Amino acid sequence: MGVAVLRDLRPLFGAIRDQGARPTCLAFAASDCHAALRDGWTPLSCEFAFYHAQRRAGLSPHTGSTLEAMLAALREDGQPIETDWPYLAASPADFSIWTPPSRVGPVYRRAGKRRSDGFDEILALLEADQPTLVLMMLSDAFYSPDSDGVVIAPTNEAPDPLSCGRPRNPE
Repeated sequence: MGVAVLRDLRPLFGAIRDQGARPTCLAFAASDCHAALRDGWTPLSCEFAFYHAQRRAGLSPHTGSTLEAMLAALREDGQPIETDWPYLAASPADFSIWTPPSRVGPVYRRAGKRRSDGFDEILALLEADQPTLVLMMLSDAFYSPDSDGVVIAPTNEAPDPLSCGRPRNPE
């Protein structure tokens, strides 16, 4: 039995942005969810959020972030608008010189939190016009759905925690 979400939250969001081949899917999702929870649509700096999350977690700009680090970055460091530190097309080659601009405008913070709500709770948040970030690990089967768009993973295929941001080659 399928469940339908009756709310369309797309008007809360701006245009879809391309992260390219960088492992910044969480930064984009968290940043746009953060922006959608504010009045009006103004994209916030994904680069700023990703930078601060990676620094907090001790991770390089060549790997994906963690939810804990991203939540801490949005809560403690916040984000300026996108034009204050635009997204970089490629990961910086030298981690030591990857730094935010010396001046940015106002910084907006979000005190998000990890929740372990089930499907019904997620639907209730969406029905209450609350943009919600849902994380999941994917397996390789996700990138090869059948002709109906259904993903059927082999029984021995485990989720890949490194799947975010990894380029895929269509077969």
